[in-house]
Amino acid sequence: MNAVETLLSQRWVLRSSQPELYYQIKDEIGRYRRILLEKFGYSVLITPALVKLDKIPGQPEPWMGIQSFEEPGDYAMLCQVLMYLETREKEEQFDFSMLTEYLQGQGVEEKLDWTQYARRRQLVRVLRYCQEQGLMKLLDGSDEQFLRSGNQEVLFENTGNSRFFLRNFARDLMDYTCPEDFIESDWIDMDQDRGIVRRQRVYRRLLLSPGLYRQPEQDEDFNYLRNQRGQVQRDFQSLFACDLHLQRSSAYLVLDEACAAGAVVPGNNAAHDLILILAQQLQQRVKIHQAQYSLQAMEVLVLPVDSVVRLLKRIIQQRLDYLPKYIQGEIPAAIQQTLETLENLGWVRIEDEQVYFMPIFGKLAGDYAVVKEDSHAE
Repeated sequence: MNAVETLLSQRWVLRSSQPELYYQIKDEIGRYRRILLEKFGYSVLITPALVKLDKIPGQPEPWMGIQSFEEPGDYAMLCQVLMYLETREKEEQFDFSMLTEYLQGQGVEEKLDWTQYARRRQLVRVLRYCQEQGLMKLLDGSDEQFLRSGNQEVLFENTGNSRFFLRNFARDLMDYTCPEDFIESDWIDMDQDRGIVRRQRVYRRLLLSPGLYRQPEQDEDFNYLRNQRGQVQRDFQSLFACDLHLQRSSAYLVLDEACAAGAVVPGNNAAHDLILILAQQLQQRVKIHQAQYSLQAMEVLVLPVDSVVRLLKRIIQQRLDYLPKYIQGEIPAAIQQTLETLENLGWVRIEDEQVYFMPIFGKLAGDYAVVKEDSHAE
């Protein structure tokens, strides 16, 4: 695993927890800094405490949120905790009462009521995430008692890393009025469909999104990729082992088996297994039943939600021996999880009781073993 693969796989590398890796990346990253800045617009931050690559997406995806968070309020509380940590010196200690008092004073619309279990659970959820990311350390006590009663004192220590957690923005956040402003903030006063902006957007989308799809209207990003295919592939291959697959209406970055650059799809879980089997089934049906399974514009397949649910149910029932035991009695939940996973990955779009399957369903397929299938079309 080289320096770029490591930085793509982690938020950052902390010297306190991974000293050997920290120094290895610090020594290696110099050879990649120019291409990361020119082609992706990514800067590498190196401090005595950490090394970090700002991984800004070319297009926001549902899966890019913090997976352990359950509601938008979690993000607001995280920002408030970061603000609190900024008021503390590195290695300074604080306890629950000091933190909760500060957070209560930051409430914009209403005071935080720590007697509510849901509110305490939210704080514990955020603090555990902060500990996982190395923003703070738990020195003494347990948050379980606070979760149950709200009375337990827990001692924490500020690591000082919070000041590097958020990326820097080109202008005051109070001037932002919509989510798109955060993406466009890197290219203020620049033509969004020309030159460096288009190049960096294409490279970012290929790197961080499961696929880059051509839009029904004129898509300058896809045209750029088609015209610069050779150079784009060489640039990516200079970072890690991969190939660029370019189709008529979509493009994908396919990693070699030895490459470990971030999270990959498919992963080793039942939902991804079901997705691969579903893709195989749909490919077969498109070939055999072209009238019923005809592709629309840009190679998108559209099916009713209830038809997809029935197909997933049949897939699961025919493969119960291969699937985890918990799915056998929870088939509806497994179907729902599979559909949610597909949406989060951006492989499907569900609107008006219709499922829109993206072209990536024509690229991947799999099954556990030779399973006897009927030719019944859903």
